[in-house]
Amino acid sequence: MAASAAARLQSREADSSAMKARAWSTSATPERISTDTAAVEVGVKFRSDVAGTITGIRFYKAAGNTGTHVGSLWSRGGNLLARATFSGESASGWQTVTFASPISISAGRTYVASYHTTTGRYAEDRNVFKSSGVDNPPLHALKSGVDGGNGVYKYSATPGFPSKGSPRAANYGVDVLFVRS
Repeated sequence: MAASAAARLQSREADSSAMKARAWSTSATPERISTDTAAVEVGVKFRSDVAGTITGIRFYKAAGNTGTHVGSLWSRGGNLLARATFSGESASGWQTVTFASPISISAGRTYVASYHTTTGRYAEDRNVFKSSGVDNPPLHALKSGVDGGNGVYKYSATPGFPSKGSPRAANYGVDVLFVRS
């Protein structure tokens, strides 16, 4: 999912009513898997053009990324809006978790979608957010610098707000499940 692949990621995945959206295509795959094995929370800053709800989180799992995974949705300021533990995961590929209740989001506000891994080995496509964001209207993964760095992370044994911007403007393969209002 590197910068050179951003164009192929911009095709919107939508149901027949065009009410659901994701930032990344379901066929998107990372070009690089990190060799980092530390417990870490990785995520993406995003905005929507329209109000709606986030019903869950997706992340791209590499074969070595085992253990428990927890998806979270945060306000820009670090307030936890929703959290859920992934279950029934496949060995690799896109993994999805649905929140107990949909979370309303406002148009134009920045939010953070993230997941925590206890074993590292996360997707890490470098420089995706360096020169541009990824736009898949109504969703926008922000260019680094628009609202701080993008490709955010926090090293921690337990889930926590990933406030550090990646120095490599990395896409960590985290996405939201969005439904328009």
